[in-house]
Amino acid sequence: MPIEIENLNHTYKEGTPFARQALFNISLRIDDGEFIGLIGPSQSGKSTLSQYFNALFIPKSGRVFIDGKDTADRKTDLVQIRFEVGYVFQNPEHQLFKTTVGEDIAFGPTRQKCSPEEIEERIREAMELVGLDYETFFERDIFALSGGQKKRAAIAGVLACRPKVLILDGITAGLDPRGRKEILNVVKKLHQEKKITVILISHSMDDVARLVDRIITMDQGKIVDDGPTRKVLSRVDRLQQIGLEPPQVIEIMQQLREKGFTVPTGVLNIKEAVSEIVKMLNTPGGEQSWN
Repeated sequence: MPIEIENLNHTYKEGTPFARQALFNISLRIDDGEFIGLIGPSQSGKSTLSQYFNALFIPKSGRVFIDGKDTADRKTDLVQIRFEVGYVFQNPEHQLFKTTVGEDIAFGPTRQKCSPEEIEERIREAMELVGLDYETFFERDIFALSGGQKKRAAIAGVLACRPKVLILDGITAGLDPRGRKEILNVVKKLHQEKKITVILISHSMDDVARLVDRIITMDQGKIVDDGPTRKVLSRVDRLQQIGLEPPQVIEIMQQLREKGFTVPTGVLNIKEAVSEIVKMLNTPGGEQSWN
């Protein structure tokens, strides 16, 4: 289910003295099965752009095609698009509005006019995917959940609609390290096992480095970089110029290079960094340069 954006502009409060342009001539394509990180500083336009991906916003300037359908065409079924391109917001309480977990997850499939049997099947499947035990959580009051459990329930509610694309906007915000790791493992599992296209909007460069295959970087309403994760994150100066700090492991390798060590900066995790340092030490003269 590809998403194509052509020359997209967006202005908030257009036609008023308070008008502010948030997107400038954006063009891009997202193909089936991609795992994309959408990054940028605050007010860079990330969330505004992402809400065009599932037709929450309809373009007035530019065009958006989702699975070949023009979202501005009155004949396009926007409700169906929003089922197929699921959006999970940063604050799960903006999405959870029923009394219990089971009722909330059932809302989407009910609107899709699924049979009671299929609704039950989808609830069980979605809860299993996000790691919420059915017997334990089905009748649990939404407000009795922890922050991490609420985020899982919000994701499950979207997954129950069986989307082909999943947009996750700041889903690790406010979680402790354990909760962050658990949620990101859920996302990784979804991409690997269900082959869902995932668009992860995040301020955490470490999370992005660990998960995504492609990064789209935004600043001041424009795309300033777009490419494979390793390549984009290795451009440390470019990231810092717009106020983003690269993953810690890349910063460490960058500092080693500045001290004269022949190590690459385009590493994405500690395991890769250790491997490159060991490789350097095992090359002729490597140990002396370290000393």
